[in-house]
Amino acid sequence: MKRCFAFLLTVFVALSLTAFAHAGTYPDKSIKIIVPFNPGGGGEQGARLLEKDFKEVVGQPLSFIYKPGGTGLIGMVELSRQKPDGYTIGIHSYPLLMLDIITGRAGYTLDSFDFISLLCLEEVYLAVRADSPVSSAKELIERAKSEPGRINLGICEIMGPTHIPALRLKADGVPFNHVPIDGAGKVAPALLGGQVDAAIVPSGGVSGSISKMKILAVFAPERSKRFPGAPTMKEVGYDINSAVGRYIAAPKGVPAEKRKVLEDAFKTILSNPEVIARYENAGTVAAWKSGDELRKMFEDYEEEGRAMVEFYQKSQSK
Repeated sequence: MKRCFAFLLTVFVALSLTAFAHAGTYPDKSIKIIVPFNPGGGGEQGARLLEKDFKEVVGQPLSFIYKPGGTGLIGMVELSRQKPDGYTIGIHSYPLLMLDIITGRAGYTLDSFDFISLLCLEEVYLAVRADSPVSSAKELIERAKSEPGRINLGICEIMGPTHIPALRLKADGVPFNHVPIDGAGKVAPALLGGQVDAAIVPSGGVSGSISKMKILAVFAPERSKRFPGAPTMKEVGYDINSAVGRYIAAPKGVPAEKRKVLEDAFKTILSNPEVIARYENAGTVAAWKSGDELRKMFEDYEEEGRAMVEFYQKSQSK
């Protein structure tokens, strides 16, 4: 009896893992994934970490297409114009999409997409080079206050998830000179090469160079498990939180049954302990949410995002 039960359980698990590939005839070919950022950054990494598992669970590979430019705008416009047949998806960053919509620089809205799944969340750090004479966030901030506009602070993009905490600091009286850098993959070279004095960086996007940096603080409610010695920004005196999410979206209008195949597939993949460990090793956290939950995340962020966009626009007009 026990052997029979064990056999049935094994069969059930095997069928569950292959069910996605046999939901009707979808998918019967590779699925294109548009990456709207430069190769090597956290955006690409979010998908590459589960590339092998996607093929195993869904039965078809991911085909990567790079459309960098405009801090993700070019690729997301391209995604919104694709045929909604379930064979083209895209990976993008939270909350960047909402910020693009609020600023009016995007040629799309939330309703231009079907949201499929949140993949992971990255911590956001205030960092300097490992050999920097600056030893703490408080020291760096005091230097910025004593020399307004002289301390160059690298951010990944204008009005993105690393610019927002920089703006929050500016609103609280910390006058860093903000230096936009095109994508997370280029922030580390800019910091390590001395082009900026400090940077606000996403954990996944700089994971390969993090050992060459000194993490001064984390923009989170609690200290980082990875860098427990670094205080939260609230401990430093500034109650500012930020995180970078990586998520999957598709052009609006994908049939419900195909969306479910994709959503269930990502849920299965992101519940796999090996995948969870893989993300953790890359400096990020696997964090599945459904498409509906992901859309609500954007909607909930709109008020804060709009306030920071207005602050930035007013500061630019002075």
